[in-house]
Amino acid sequence: MKRRLLLVSNSTLHGGGYLEHCQQQIKDFFGKGVTRILFIPYALCDRDGYAKTARDKFNSLGYEVDSIHEASDPVEAVRNAQGIFIGGGNTFRLLKCLYDNSVLSEINKRVLQ
Repeated sequence: MKRRLLLVSNSTLHGGGYLEHCQQQIKDFFGKGVTRILFIPYALCDRDGYAKTARDKFNSLGYEVDSIHEASDPVEAVRNAQGIFIGGGNTFRLLKCLYDNSVLSEINKRVLQ
């Protein structure tokens, strides 16, 4: 069973911009086959602002971004995602929202594909 995860412990490195320090690893990980990424901004209260930050960065790397908080069906959004990027912040808020929106088990299934 092949599992593909890229774990990044922080979104900024002192003196750099959002995901600047790992943008090449992100591009290498997603490759050319992925054109759309599902962003999960549940760890912050300002989901719109967080999604805009992620969208701006990923757009500059050549990816379109859908934010799960804008989806009418979050579970279906995870099922159909070409790639998933989960933003950090408050881990307890993130986990609660993943459970509340019934997407944690679906993300697990996608990781195990």
